[in-house]
Amino acid sequence: MTNLKIVAHRLGISVEEAERRALYALIREELRRVRAEKAVILARYGVRGFNELWRKVEEGAIDDTIAHDDIVRLDYLEHREKELEKLLRELEER
Repeated sequence: MTNLKIVAHRLGISVEEAERRALYALIREELRRVRAEKAVILARYGVRGFNELWRKVEEGAIDDTIAHDDIVRLDYLEHREKELEKLLRELEER
């Protein structure tokens, strides 16, 4: 018997329900991690999102050579956040 089956049995739920809950928890945890990392970068520059950070770089308020790694990372994190939110919505529809 797999761990998932054991847990489902002990909780009195179906394996499918246990799997759905496990996936939901995993996605939520990853979303929290992404948002926390994103918040650190945003706070560093006093902005609310990638577009605002990019605007400050274009205006010269922030040196793009200093912020380059954060710009790239923030762009990735914002895309990852949207992907995770979409996964949650899809999971909730099941």
